[in-house]
Amino acid sequence: MPDRRWLPDRWSTAVLALTLACVLVLACVLVWFVPYLTRKQTWPAGVPDGPALFAVTEFTVPPGGQACVGDVTIDARSRLAQIELRPKPPVKLGPPVELVLSGGGYRGVVHVPGGYGGGSAALPIEPAPSRSVIGTACFFNRGRHTVLLDGTSETRTLSRSPTEVQGKAVPGDIALTLIDNRPRSLLSSLGEVFGHASNLTDRLVPVWLIWVLAVIVAVAVPVCSLYAFYRALREDEASGAL
Repeated sequence: MPDRRWLPDRWSTAVLALTLACVLVLACVLVWFVPYLTRKQTWPAGVPDGPALFAVTEFTVPPGGQACVGDVTIDARSRLAQIELRPKPPVKLGPPVELVLSGGGYRGVVHVPGGYGGGSAALPIEPAPSRSVIGTACFFNRGRHTVLLDGTSETRTLSRSPTEVQGKAVPGDIALTLIDNRPRSLLSSLGEVFGHASNLTDRLVPVWLIWVLAVIVAVAVPVCSLYAFYRALREDEASGAL
């Protein structure tokens, strides 16, 4: 049994261990969790069509051709459009491409200059939308060489947005992410985050319930874990194990 003569009489090993555990949890909250919530960063304004998780599907757009995605939510906070594209081998430098976002009287253009080697690009939407609309996203190949647009045909990542290349329906989605480039903290965006989470369930899980679950996870789970830890130590003390 450890020597506890230096401890006050009213303190047991269980109380001391619980106190140290509480200090450790509080330190983690102050050092990691609070800065994570308050650190300002850019956030996606919407992900009409997410990227592939494992296998990338390439959508081929010939010179002068186009590929369109319908039923795209163009959020009012969208400032940048992130796409993934590359030239078709053996060409090494990609052609200029225009992405046109349109719907509900809005028309925004994203210009991708030619001469890129391929990869991901986040470019400004001009002009940025002033309100949220449902519309289309069309990619126009303005160059003399074929461009490949990355996307997915994985069932787990497919959206309900129809995709057409050269006016013909094709399976899969062209990856497109709309970004709000104005830095915000996660704490200030929790309402929007929980609102999007509720939308993913078609409002079957209301926003207020998500708030309740978040509070339970953030507060009740660590408190109950500490209490269970304390009870286990008290039982060990009572049985003489400590």
